[in-house]
Amino acid sequence: MTQVSSARIPLRQIMAVLLTAALTLSLSVVLTVTTTKEAAASCSANRFNGTWRSSDARLKRIDVWQGGDCHLYARAWSVCEHDSSRICSWGNRRMGDSPEPNFQFVGYNWNNASEVLHLRMQDRSRISVWDSTDYHNGKKVSFTVTMWKSS
Repeated sequence: MTQVSSARIPLRQIMAVLLTAALTLSLSVVLTVTTTKEAAASCSANRFNGTWRSSDARLKRIDVWQGGDCHLYARAWSVCEHDSSRICSWGNRRMGDSPEPNFQFVGYNWNNASEVLHLRMQDRSRISVWDSTDYHNGKKVSFTVTMWKSS
């Protein structure tokens, strides 16, 4: 008759397994955080980044910046409807992805219209912005503004 003894795992082996698991998890977290930081740092700087200004009240300023996700974001400004001594923000929007490096677009949806700004880099300090607005009543308005980069 053979006797079966219960297998006992020494405490030293249990501790080694737990230590290995903890180190693996720590290394995984460090690699994930490092990879995320490197991905954000690897965004190539975009020439559109900065503040762009014009003398046209319909589109006084556009702020452009690169988000942590490497996409460009914009905030357009125009003279306030009820106070022409101030400029009012249109709000932040993510720019549309474009295969052409000197062209970007950003869209705004209003309660009475849809508006799209088409930004085209002319040189490092100038862009032309074509503003196209389609009103829900069928009216269409478009104009072009030249903007200069603020220092």
